[in-house]
Amino acid sequence: MAVTKIIKVKVNTKACIRYVDNNKKTENGSLVDYVGCNKDNAATFFQTAIRNKQRLRNITDEVKAYHLIQSFAKTDDISPEQAHEIGLEMMNRLFGGKYAFVCSTHVDKDHIHNHFVICAAERSMTGKKINDDLSLLYKIRRTSDQLCRENGLDVIEKDRHIAKHYKQWLEDVENPKGSIKKQLCNLIDEKIKTSTDFDDFISQMKSAGAEISFGNSKKYGRVTKYKLPDSPAGSKWHRGYNLGAGYSDEIIAKRIQKRLDYEHEQEAKKQKHIEDRKAKYDSMSKGEKAIDRTKLKIRSMVDTSNMDSSSSTYGKNKWYAKQDAMRAEKIKAELRDRYGIDYTQVKGRINQLSADNNRYLPEIQKQKKSIESLRTLIEYCQVYLDTYPVNNRFNKSKNQEQYYQNHEEELVAYSDAVVFLKRAGIDLSKLEHNRSKYIEVLQKHLNSTVESTEAMEEQIKQNEKEIATLKKYQKELDIYFHRTGDEL
Repeated sequence: MAVTKIIKVKVNTKACIRYVDNNKKTENGSLVDYVGCNKDNAATFFQTAIRNKQRLRNITDEVKAYHLIQSFAKTDDISPEQAHEIGLEMMNRLFGGKYAFVCSTHVDKDHIHNHFVICAAERSMTGKKINDDLSLLYKIRRTSDQLCRENGLDVIEKDRHIAKHYKQWLEDVENPKGSIKKQLCNLIDEKIKTSTDFDDFISQMKSAGAEISFGNSKKYGRVTKYKLPDSPAGSKWHRGYNLGAGYSDEIIAKRIQKRLDYEHEQEAKKQKHIEDRKAKYDSMSKGEKAIDRTKLKIRSMVDTSNMDSSSSTYGKNKWYAKQDAMRAEKIKAELRDRYGIDYTQVKGRINQLSADNNRYLPEIQKQKKSIESLRTLIEYCQVYLDTYPVNNRFNKSKNQEQYYQNHEEELVAYSDAVVFLKRAGIDLSKLEHNRSKYIEVLQKHLNSTVESTEAMEEQIKQNEKEIATLKKYQKELDIYFHRTGDEL
């Protein structure tokens, strides 16, 4: 089970990163990862992206970063390394490498928890920022819950009717039958389905072995109290209204009546439908009846190979066989009209689409590496341009030691940028001369690569949908022709 919380960082990004990257809490720094930055220049990289956002978009947003916390339960069977990997994967699914961040796993408490400090502006220096509306919080929760399920961890499931305390939720997890409250609610729900009124409900609860008692409340008047069947002596009584919003005496009576009204309504609708069908059929001419018998009334193929072949079911079997034939013709028409193939080419089409997807996957991985390289290159170009004046002032400073102490991180970031850009074959003089135009060229290349990658990913999704549809059609035709899929 993981609980998430997000905090806006408006003042000191460096202090937040310093708190997250604490050797005493992260097994001497082994549980810390920097993405889109490194330990020595993270605050400068964040500052550069934010300053660029303000410069390009004329935005004076106070939010510089986001501090996200992902806490795992004490009961979760998870190692610090696994928690760290889950955190990194969550960031990848949420942002896809667009934003620089620090991921740190803390083990100083009795529960393992991840900290993330995420820059509010994109690494590609476009000025775009994280959209931090309510949908971001929901997306974080959904992604965290999905990863917990994938890794065999518990997830707090939402309940529309009953708000649970942590103690009750833990009892539900640890006890196969659920907590005492949950067992009582399940028993009450079961008896509501078969009761004719509240008195009958009480009678059925007693017959099931539950202990029933009545009391008085200033707020609710007479109230019913319950104990589970075979409860030990001295066990606690549970008042109905304390079990949840749907378990007070008044609401139970309403639920019973609502069920009875619904059953009566459904039975009336069923009878009316039968009568309407009979009246409609009786009013048809012989020709209209013949046409009606030729209409397709099934949504998927019915396997008639193992049906009873006795004389009493002859007419029914004949009707299903005719419906199957009509369904087969409809599938053939859809294959021809939508995909331009006949049913003998279905397996070949599936294999072709699968091969296309397999061909796209390595190309997507290759382009994602290129995207990451371009983002890093753009980052370092902008950092170089922003810290270049600081380095010049350092070279001209009369007291370089004091100047270095005051601007250490910016000067380290400048030095890192110079080393990286020279290794990448970037002419620094051209970068200084062209400045924004040089970065714009890289951004255009990045955007085209991202668009190409997204187009291939979308094509894979479309192919998978088509494969699923074709497999469904293939399965239905296999049933119709009484053959296995290998024979197509």
